[in-house]
Amino acid sequence: MTNHSFDRLINNCKKALVIGIGGGGDVIGSIPTAYYIKNILRKEVILGSLTWERWLVDPSPGPRSLEELENIEILSYSTGLASFSTKIRGRNFLQASYVAEILKEKVLLIDITGGVVNVLKGLLETLKQLDIDLVVGVDVGGDVIARGKEPGLRSPLADSLMLAVLAKLKTNYKISSVVGFFGFGSDGELKHEELLKYLSDIAANGGYIGAKGISFEEVELMEKIMIKAKTEASKIPVEAFKGVFGERTIRKGKRQVFQSILSTLTFYLDPEVVFKLSPLAQALKDSTSLKKANEQLHEIGIKMTELDYEIEMEKNKSKKETNFS
Repeated sequence: MTNHSFDRLINNCKKALVIGIGGGGDVIGSIPTAYYIKNILRKEVILGSLTWERWLVDPSPGPRSLEELENIEILSYSTGLASFSTKIRGRNFLQASYVAEILKEKVLLIDITGGVVNVLKGLLETLKQLDIDLVVGVDVGGDVIARGKEPGLRSPLADSLMLAVLAKLKTNYKISSVVGFFGFGSDGELKHEELLKYLSDIAANGGYIGAKGISFEEVELMEKIMIKAKTEASKIPVEAFKGVFGERTIRKGKRQVFQSILSTLTFYLDPEVVFKLSPLAQALKDSTSLKKANEQLHEIGIKMTELDYEIEMEKNKSKKETNFS
């Protein structure tokens, strides 16, 4: 349980790392938090991102390892610094590359192919190397607080893995950490009623530490990045900021999202409390590879994860190419 507000945690730190934890596009949803810490609370900030892009950007299953990237400064087994020229070898640029280009600063990339154990090992080395004493993980949409039985849940793997990492940083290594989510249900996975119920459960256990809306300056910066970067979920809060209200579809009409001013908030939570309420993150806490983590979710009843969907898409793509030839 955290006995401090989000602002006080920031004020007590020297340097913060703000990571988009649900996939490559979540780094854009992390911009409001990073901007607030840097420009309002006047603390040094490094943005972070996973090396797992949506199929639209990287049509290969799973995240890329650091070895599969070009123009990256390797820091540890699981981390490296990306610049505007960092890209998937022989393929596209990462969303983090566009962020680095616009902000004119490097973005920390996190390779989760090694599971919780190896991500944590590399991240600990990096925090020491870069003199970071606070880590904030931001998920776009809110499925990081999912329990696993939600009918709309589609991408529990990356979020749950990183939640376990954030919880272990605090519990095992006494490093301040926060889990947040931006864009209330904006990825179309959890319903508003589910998110509200889970937030109340977290608050009842002392895990709610604050929330903030987005400012005009943050929206302006996100829009500048989104000219090049590809994201649907992070666009929802920007549109809501401008007064867009009501239902719309994303993911080529496959998911429904309800936009409102609520979409513009980022909620900040204690990762220890969220972890204790998450069967998903608990199942992955000792994983040593992404493949093993995926299997561990299968074992607790999760039939399909984002990795499974991408593997299935790869198989379907291969079948179509074989039939065409």
